Amino acid sequence: KGLHPPNMSFMPEGIAWLLIEFGGKDKTESDANARKCMDDFKKRGNAPPMKLFDNPTQEKFIWHLREEGLGATAKVPDMPENHEGWEDASVPPDRLGPYLRDFKKLMDKFNYEGPLYGHFGQGCVHTRLTFDLQTAEGIQKFRQFVEEASDLVVSYGGSLSGEHGDGQARGELLARMYSPEIIEAFREFKSIWDPDWKMNPGKVIDPYRVDENLREGTDYRLRQVKTHFHFPDDHHSFAYASDRCVGAGVCRRHDSSNETMCPSYMVTREEKHSTRGRARLLNEMIRGEVVKDGWRNEAVREALDLCLSCKGCKHDCPVQ
Repeated sequence: KGLHPPNMSFMPEGIAWLLIEFGGKDKTESDANARKCMDDFKKRGNAPPMKLFDNPTQEKFIWHLREEGLGATAKVPDMPENHEGWEDASVPPDRLGPYLRDFKKLMDKFNYEGPLYGHFGQGCVHTRLTFDLQTAEGIQKFRQFVEEASDLVVSYGGSLSGEHGDGQARGELLARMYSPEIIEAFREFKSIWDPDWKMNPGKVIDPYRVDENLREGTDYRLRQVKTHFHFPDDHHSFAYASDRCVGAGVCRRHDSSNETMCPSYMVTREEKHSTRGRARLLNEMIRGEVVKDGWRNEAVREALDLCLSCKGCKHDCPVQ
């Protein structure tokens, strides 16, 4: 579709890449600024492999690679399951290098693996780590990790929530970043606007624990069902495949651009007709907690009814 090169030789040599953009009053000036930076690196010696992308088609492809960060790292073949949980921390950009080196030491201490991607210019780095969230031991280990990671970020003058907000995932940890006086100010402010404590309870003030209300947890079991297709990339399990969606929302595009997914959603603009909506609904059907009547459920039929079997999601969805 004009975006995908024949292989990764399109990129500079390496196993990780840093994308740097340069400004200027026009393209000539911005390209000159980029070349000057590259020349300065070369003069210092031991310069990393570099490449200037100044063609609009190439630039679009590079941004496509960056935007696929979540999907590309979420379901990696032959790698352990990974999860969110520490994907949003940030530190001052000039302290990012030392922080990441210490963060890698912390990952090694807990024997976690995870790629890094995100907004290095803003000091905000995302990752998905190989947490075990289905055993009591794994959940306790997860809790200890996020507590130590919180202290690490704070020691660098950083924030636990660089981009996505505190919510339930960070609420209990905020006392490690803010003083008791600030936490109490949060409480007073919320009490003014929410005296009956009905708006978003359990977040920020009197928060749920970070290991509470987990989507998985020790009781997490997906009901296995017999299917015609074998799903070899998902442990030969339709139930496991239904858990593949990570919510990236690529299927919720409102223009055709160069992609296919998802034509029925582009018409109805209804979440239930997006690939994500269908995946979530099928997962709820398998879990049986909300959708209790399985394949005979009317909501499941309605969501699947407009699927055109175009298989655009097989190509366009970052986790397929």
